Amino acid sequence: MRILFAAAAVLASTVTAAAQESFTRPANLLDDPSPAPKAWADDVSQDKQDTVVVSSDKLQDELPTGPYKRPVWTQHRVSPQTRIYLQVDPGEVEFEQWLDIRFTKTRGAQQGDEIRLQEEFEFGLGSRFQLDLYYNTLWVRNGGQDATLTERGWAAELRYALADWGVIPGNPTLYLEYILWNNNPNDGVPGDAASGSIEPKLLLGGEISRGWHWGANFFYERTFNDSVREHGANASVLHTVIDGLLTIGATLKFVYESDNIDAPQAEHVRTHELYLGPAFQLRMAPYDQETEVNGVKTKITRTKAHLDFEPIFGLTGDSSRVQALLVFGWDF
Repeated sequence: MRILFAAAAVLASTVTAAAQESFTRPANLLDDPSPAPKAWADDVSQDKQDTVVVSSDKLQDELPTGPYKRPVWTQHRVSPQTRIYLQVDPGEVEFEQWLDIRFTKTRGAQQGDEIRLQEEFEFGLGSRFQLDLYYNTLWVRNGGQDATLTERGWAAELRYALADWGVIPGNPTLYLEYILWNNNPNDGVPGDAASGSIEPKLLLGGEISRGWHWGANFFYERTFNDSVREHGANASVLHTVIDGLLTIGATLKFVYESDNIDAPQAEHVRTHELYLGPAFQLRMAPYDQETEVNGVKTKITRTKAHLDFEPIFGLTGDSSRVQALLVFGWDF
């Protein structure tokens, strides 16, 4: 648990520093209805038809931006477990570093504790397509005596949003992931003879009310040798606490896994995992961008970086004690 507490401490100190900074920065138009700053006024004077107007009932997080008219809050991964719509616009690239820390419920020998590391690049392809490429490694503590760091494999993910944001209820997005495993068939672990697997998902998400957002995923994964099948669902409810800076929510995840599919019934392993926990996102490195809101040119504040922390706790006997995900992302 020391790793988990350290990660939480780093997150808490970062949130405090960022929040203090936010109070020293000039307020944006949502916080202060006073006239636009002189630099903005000069822009308006050059073209009197372009007026900077922000509706008072909209948060900066909820203003539409980009060619798909999606809200600002969708431009970063607000929950590591729950994916929502697309993350990058055409021509944009984002890098994310993942730490997936998993503690088993058997604490005696600390057997099976592991950290899954993942490096991910996301590319906006246009026409509501997004391509993600992953490289996965695995750190395992073996009985507290030694540890191993091994390559788990590579993965590619393609997303396609069925329409621009707000056109279809739930903003459905199709997701397909192809995984190449670096497995050792002699380990005796179910599924380790598999060279790859495939995972389709349905991504949903939207806005509940001012400052409240939601997401839900339904997924199915199986190995190509049909030794492991996994399906389930997860959902998140998210709330903007500090506009443009801090989001807090909760995530629920259910997974049903079947191993040794072709084995006799007595050797056919089934697990039911249920998790629940909080979700935090801190956004950093703000910058201004001009966009159109209801046909009017408007300056909004976006951020280049985000830090997510989502510890979810196992509620069933088959679940891990905790799965804590820490993700840092940077937009290019």
